[in-house]
Amino acid sequence: MADAVPGFIGQAAGFYALTRDAKKLLVIDIGALGDTIHLLPALRLIRDNYPHAALHLVGGHPDFYAALVPWVDVRWPPMRRPFLKNLDLIRDLRRENFDAVIVITSQNRAVLIANLIGARYRLGRHTDEKKPWWWQPLLYTHTVDYPFHREPMYLQRWKMLKACGLHGEAPRFDVRLQPQWLLDCGLDQADRKTYLHLSPFYAFAGKELPMTQYVELLTTLQARYSRIVLSCGPPQRERELLAQLLERLPFKPWRVFAGDLPVVNYVALIDAARLHLGGDSGGLHVARMVGTPSVSWYQRRIDYLNWAPDPSESALHRVLYTPSVRDDVAAGISTTDLLATVDALLSSSSTAE
Repeated sequence: MADAVPGFIGQAAGFYALTRDAKKLLVIDIGALGDTIHLLPALRLIRDNYPHAALHLVGGHPDFYAALVPWVDVRWPPMRRPFLKNLDLIRDLRRENFDAVIVITSQNRAVLIANLIGARYRLGRHTDEKKPWWWQPLLYTHTVDYPFHREPMYLQRWKMLKACGLHGEAPRFDVRLQPQWLLDCGLDQADRKTYLHLSPFYAFAGKELPMTQYVELLTTLQARYSRIVLSCGPPQRERELLAQLLERLPFKPWRVFAGDLPVVNYVALIDAARLHLGGDSGGLHVARMVGTPSVSWYQRRIDYLNWAPDPSESALHRVLYTPSVRDDVAAGISTTDLLATVDALLSSSSTAE
């Protein structure tokens, strides 16, 4: 792990020793749903190592954290673009007199905010090779060097903090779900783990299986596992495609949610499922967070290891990769392989139970 820049305070490994008695601590991250979920194990590690500090957060939507991670004390609005739109946020954060700030992301906005709020100790992560770095360490007191693009982001962030002296045995998400969220979906506790959930359509068509393949896959899953739940996001394109799929299916799915699920209800729906299927990483992030088995299909892009399941997660999460990159459809993944993967995961999870 890298030392701090010469002339600054010691090694990154000494950050926790200097800040362990902090009374007020701020964590900064970006706000997309995937980033929010991948932050949670690192955030839990911070909470465990600073049990008496008031833990503040600038990250995703404050309502998400309020609902699922009530152990965060203060949830601020997320950062905005361009940077000058954050001046009011910076002014309000300065008034808090933070002892330390931990910047999880390497985005420039976050680095500048961390420097301007007046905290004595400021920890940040070395950027990846695609981003400029030379000036960021000038605004930190400690920097940590941990590689990108080699394992899921939640593991990177958790291990980054371990390298700074924080103590923890294993990463955990520690989210708190309310029973009412499942009831709001028209399901109750007796329905838990009785259905498969599939999100078939997304903002980008290159993540989607061909319509005919969806019909083949879902018809077989219905015959084998009986209860099928379908959902999509609110954009008109997704809702129209879902309506077309429903017309082609030779059966009526057990439940359909056509773009009308708030985030917490979507989380509850995946939490209660036997298994989640989808081609968008958002569903995989949620399934990983709540511990529901998942089968996903993706293009193997340059940064795919940031979200793809780690080998240690193979008992719960599997990904089938498209053999060729196309913008119109996720082609080349066989229905036979998808079904075999679903069967294997459900068989192993039933054995574990």
